[in-house]
Amino acid sequence: PRLLHVMNQQRDTPILIGSFATLQLAELAAGLLRNNGIPCEVTNSTIASVLPLTETWTPLQLLVPGSMADRAVALLREHGDIE
Repeated sequence: PRLLHVMNQQRDTPILIGSFATLQLAELAAGLLRNNGIPCEVTNSTIASVLPLTETWTPLQLLVPGSMADRAVALLREHGDIE
């Protein structure tokens, strides 16, 4: 499910936990979170997949529910996806 749908169901605020230089890096991080039961969404992924060099002017950001942000950041740090 899309993160915004999950947010509406849980009434939990989405939190930005990382920005990524490429769509591939953002989706790898998102996949790690999803595989560990953390819903997430990569912003601007559609436009980045269509237009070349989009990541230079359109941020690719990873959002998670606020209640899961600490767990998500710890998991991504453990795997070297964010600093």
